[in-house]
Amino acid sequence: MSTEPVWIIDHDLEDQDIVQMIWKESGLTNQLVLMNDAEEAFQRLSAADKAPFIIICEVNLRGTSGFTLRRRLLDTHSKKFKSVPFIFWASHVTEEQITEAFELSAHGLFIKEGSFEELKNTFLTIIRYWLKSKMPSKTEKQSV
Repeated sequence: MSTEPVWIIDHDLEDQDIVQMIWKESGLTNQLVLMNDAEEAFQRLSAADKAPFIIICEVNLRGTSGFTLRRRLLDTHSKKFKSVPFIFWASHVTEEQITEAFELSAHGLFIKEGSFEELKNTFLTIIRYWLKSKMPSKTEKQSV
């Protein structure tokens, strides 16, 4: 089972609070890292020796969008970034946004449900799926 942190990138502080409540209720042991914007996430990923277990990113972030963050990560050609499941979520999306998410090789796009229980079920479904999945290493291999 993966022990890397789960990153949530979402400017909505209420959604962050809900995710923290779900996390505590569920008994998940990975560290939960909350960020408000794409630039912070990109800087932290760039500086990290090892990538997070999973990234769940709001599509409609203020400033730099979740799509732009995903594009930047893919453009680095870093295994560290490409081996991380990247999930988009939003309160609502257009058909064009759904298409764009999958053109960016997103590993999923989910709607933030209206009720706490629905959001909890969606969130835990995402996490549990990826906990069972096999993934490549999230560190860069150094040439000798």
